[in-house]
Amino acid sequence: MHKSRFFKVLLCVGILGVSTSVFAKADASDAKTGLKKEYEEFEETQNEIAVSAALDEKDDDICYIQAAVPNLPSDVKKVTFHLTQREKKKDKGEWYTGKKKGDETWQITLDDKDLSTETAYEVKVYGEKDQKDRIYLGKTAFLINEEENSDSSKQEEEGEIKENLSASSQEILVDDATNNALGYYTIMGNSTVTVEQMIQVYNDQGVSYPGEVLGEGGAPKIEDFCQILYEECAAEGVRAEVAFAQSMLETGWLQFQGDSTAEQYNFAGLGTTGGGVKGIYFPDVRTGLRAQVQHLKAYASSENLNEECVDERFDLVSRESAPYVEWLGIQENPNGGGWAAGANYGDKLLKLIDDLKAVN
Repeated sequence: MHKSRFFKVLLCVGILGVSTSVFAKADASDAKTGLKKEYEEFEETQNEIAVSAALDEKDDDICYIQAAVPNLPSDVKKVTFHLTQREKKKDKGEWYTGKKKGDETWQITLDDKDLSTETAYEVKVYGEKDQKDRIYLGKTAFLINEEENSDSSKQEEEGEIKENLSASSQEILVDDATNNALGYYTIMGNSTVTVEQMIQVYNDQGVSYPGEVLGEGGAPKIEDFCQILYEECAAEGVRAEVAFAQSMLETGWLQFQGDSTAEQYNFAGLGTTGGGVKGIYFPDVRTGLRAQVQHLKAYASSENLNEECVDERFDLVSRESAPYVEWLGIQENPNGGGWAAGANYGDKLLKLIDDLKAVN
């Protein structure tokens, strides 16, 4: 029997932020050739660099990776793409030379012999002047899945059963979380993970879900908890992966070994100040998660809430003082505010987010 294959690009990440210090600066002698002006123009438009992944519209065994780089200086001889598997930290990967597809676009083509299914890949893009002078331009990440079409037919021909399978639809989730000049992880935006990923990473922890207590608040199973969290994040435009990571960090994967208890339905330590202070009590799981999401929005945005405010501490926040996960820790926030006083709070959240995104 033969099984046809196809790929789904589930995750596309366009990451900007070129460090011009990596470029060898154009010196005075380059003024005669116009290179100095080229480098100035490049620096002015470097935040417009975009890297993307997409399947071929006619053949989903083929994946294209494209890099759009405005005003790339003429002494950059080629654009290269470095493909690695995300879960393999020491993977040396494969290098590909991009083919120019337009004035500002370079592309590589990958097919099924280059890629393994159920595997998350990362592609970093570089501009090369020579072997010793390489500049980082951006990256994209994507996940390859293999599925069977439910409409399969079997027929017997010359004593052999043949199975016909065809490709199904594609799905693309755009991950623009770090698509900003600083390359930091933005709190506001579309969620870049699924409910299923949250459920799986929770189950992988080997902890017991407090279903009896949280069930009284409307979430008897982890599936219910994750679905409610996802819905509340969508209502306010907060990324679900940020709220999920924070609730798991603050509660120890819902084990509540700190000052707050499960009966409070307080999943982010709202109102806890240490020394046994338990913090705020909420009537149910949804209200507790809504308050957390609204508090995140208070830090990350100046926009009005879409739902009725249930966060008692919303007005205590300096609005838009922490638009990035990295700035949620008071010690790391350049504005002097933040959610938590402990060191490296944002880094801890980012580690949980990375683990969440690594789930296939």
